[in-house]
Amino acid sequence: MRSFFFTGNNEMRTLIFVLAFAGLITAQSKIFKDPENNLLLLQNGKMKITLLYLSCTGGKQEDIDTARFVADSLGWNIAVCSNSKNHRNPELNEQDILNLVEELIEYPQVDPYKIVIYGFSGQGAQALATALKFPQKFGGIITQCAHQGLLSKPDWQGAAGMPVLLITRQQDWNRESNEEMAQTFEKSGLQVKLLITTGEHKIGDAKELLENCKMMKMMLK
Repeated sequence: MRSFFFTGNNEMRTLIFVLAFAGLITAQSKIFKDPENNLLLLQNGKMKITLLYLSCTGGKQEDIDTARFVADSLGWNIAVCSNSKNHRNPELNEQDILNLVEELIEYPQVDPYKIVIYGFSGQGAQALATALKFPQKFGGIITQCAHQGLLSKPDWQGAAGMPVLLITRQQDWNRESNEEMAQTFEKSGLQVKLLITTGEHKIGDAKELLENCKMMKMMLK
């Protein structure tokens, strides 16, 4: 192995160190599109938790930008589903989500038992419906201001013990639905946490998503 010695001034050594460190950080993850235009940010190294992000208008770069906070802080993989969205057949959404899961588990850095699905409002309802119908494919669920309108034929036995984090707001029009779901899920054997925050029906920012994922990480343990 070759050794390199720097004989320049301290500023040059500092610059070289900073550039090398920046390169190391960049090498830890990369963002790319798969054949279905899903956006993936996969960490290098051993298997990690993956956040499967659903957007009400279909996954976009801005969703990666929001979830990047989670990737950088917790070291999670991020997968943004491009096609699942509101005002679209939920069964089509479901199939796109499941296809993405099947793709994800082929990557060595994805822990197949720790794929956490996230959604807000209508896509929170989609996340709940899909994950509870196929609980063997998901490690946990995070929703913000979701409703229970899409739940159909949940596999309660298979979902027993699954961590579910439900976030609602004090003036959220779906607050009552979240309170009802928390009771139903708990009676059905799920590991449920209901969090009621201030404000109205709205999606959280990157900071709130990070805090939600920190809670989920503790629940996964």
